[in-house]
Amino acid sequence: MSRLRILFVGAAVLALAAGPAAPLSLGRMYVAQCFSNRVFILAPPFSPRRLPVGAVAQACTNALAFDPSNGMMAVASGAVFGKLSISVYSPPFTSASVPAVTFAPPKLQHPRQLAWDGAGNLWVSDDLSNRVYEFRPPFSASSKPAAAITIAMQPIGLAVDSAIRLMFIGDAGGTRTCAAAPCRIYVIPYPYTSAPMATIPLEKSVSTALAVDRRGRLFAGIGYGKFKGSIRVYAPPFATGQKPAFTLDAGDGVMALAFDPAQNLYAQLFSTGGVVRFNGPITRSLAAPSMRLGCPRAVTCRKKNWAGLAFGP
Repeated sequence: MSRLRILFVGAAVLALAAGPAAPLSLGRMYVAQCFSNRVFILAPPFSPRRLPVGAVAQACTNALAFDPSNGMMAVASGAVFGKLSISVYSPPFTSASVPAVTFAPPKLQHPRQLAWDGAGNLWVSDDLSNRVYEFRPPFSASSKPAAAITIAMQPIGLAVDSAIRLMFIGDAGGTRTCAAAPCRIYVIPYPYTSAPMATIPLEKSVSTALAVDRRGRLFAGIGYGKFKGSIRVYAPPFATGQKPAFTLDAGDGVMALAFDPAQNLYAQLFSTGGVVRFNGPITRSLAAPSMRLGCPRAVTCRKKNWAGLAFGP
């Protein structure tokens, strides 16, 4: 089956993929560091303080994500043209890469996490407007949300599993202290705008990062609160009131999660922006990461330097 995806940039049309669909290799790690204004590209094998093979210039980001079907990279930024924006890049990615398109819809106030669904739509959690927005291709400088999920009081963590057609939203409860409302994770079935099919309680903990592995298990990274630094693992089928099957201890607030093709789990940490790895397959509780990769070489690890973590082409 052939596939053609396009981006409209002003009056121009950019063809991203044409001809027979081929599986993408998503083996390179992309680590965004806010104070460096870069998305660093690292090639395997990964080791502590590894030298990046490239760095995409991008003003202080909040999150990044790749569309696995075509390799497009979306980056949420807080400092493009003086306001919040979403930039979309097309592969290949190098130090010379620039956005194919950037859009800054007026409703966007503070994008926290990005997720692509299986249809090429981009979803954005916004913890100040209390919405999860959907943006549909073709993207342009005037792109506006096609739909919005309003059930979450303060959505931060976000993940979509296109295989089982479920969306997961981490609700910070309005104050990130879970004082105004309980902190929880919503499980929403396709088409992702309906009522939750399940609500997973987190006590007084905020899920700032979510990821789903190939087995359909949900990994919830905790950035604030009672369980700060833990990654709570939930196995399907998901149900209201569900308890974690087991937990992983990252040692610090977890701000981003990503799986590599071998199903090793990587977490970006709050205090440094550095990265740790849990070797897969992950089947039980772990008291510490398998490896501490830290920040890319020539990058100073510092508090609140985290800005996104993903695997791409």
